Amino acid sequence: MASEAGPPPSRAPRCPPPAAPRFWEGQDVLARWTDGLLYLGTIKKVDTGRRGCLVQFEDNSQFLVLWKDISPVKMPGEEQSCCVCSGRALNPENLLVRCEKCGHAYHQQCHLPAAHPAGPWMCRRCVFALATKRGGALKKGPQAKAMLSMKAVLPYQLKTLEWDPPHLANRQQCYCYCGGPGEWNLKMLQCRGCAQWFHEACTQYLSKPLLYGDRFYVFECCVCTGGVESVRRLPLRWVDIAHLILYHLSVCCKKKYFDLEREILPFTNANWDALLLGPLAETPKGERYGQLLGALSAHKDRWVPPPPEPPNPS
Repeated sequence: MASEAGPPPSRAPRCPPPAAPRFWEGQDVLARWTDGLLYLGTIKKVDTGRRGCLVQFEDNSQFLVLWKDISPVKMPGEEQSCCVCSGRALNPENLLVRCEKCGHAYHQQCHLPAAHPAGPWMCRRCVFALATKRGGALKKGPQAKAMLSMKAVLPYQLKTLEWDPPHLANRQQCYCYCGGPGEWNLKMLQCRGCAQWFHEACTQYLSKPLLYGDRFYVFECCVCTGGVESVRRLPLRWVDIAHLILYHLSVCCKKKYFDLEREILPFTNANWDALLLGPLAETPKGERYGQLLGALSAHKDRWVPPPPEPPNPS
């Protein structure tokens, strides 16, 4: 049996423009991608009209990246000024502080959250660059602790984002704690408090990596809890498991149809613990094929059946 499915159903002031950009063709930059991670690239073209740059990455792919998601490398000998407002003005309560990692300077009040370092200090971008990773951000150590403190404040004004009717995408392409781009169905969780979407890579309290399209969680972000994130797994039915696995496979394999015995069942068995199935986790291996077959057969409205096989000419 083979099937195709869409993502499983759910249960349960504007982003400030950056200061005048200092971007040019051939410049090496770090660009934040829709998975929340930073990637090294080279600017091929500066697009002032769309407030972005065409960036070529190490695999030779090229994509338009908005200015807000590009971190230029500090040039040696560059005069110290705030990389947010480009200003150099100082007062005793708003000094310029320099990131020990990237070398960029920030006014204390321009950085979010406000910076009051008592010693060596790293900016928000560098903390996220070091602490974020596929499967979930660091949970222990100094970088994890620094990241948690940064996540208490979002680097944009949430209430001014312009969302589509189902609240899946916003015009400014601002998501998560990092303020970067994102795609709701590609390893992101929606906060039940503020309804914003958060990258798996920026989330610190997941027990297992997400599957694509997995919305079977009750999640609250650090801003809404006022502390650490809250993550609770919802109970899954067999139809939910089948739907989730089909969607994940369709994203990974980029094809429409999957065979139950050769593809769906092996993937289910290989990722059994990562699915966090609750009471269904006790299902013996020999019974899983029948349960999946029953779910696929009883809920044909959720997926597209494969085309019929051509008749045997013999």
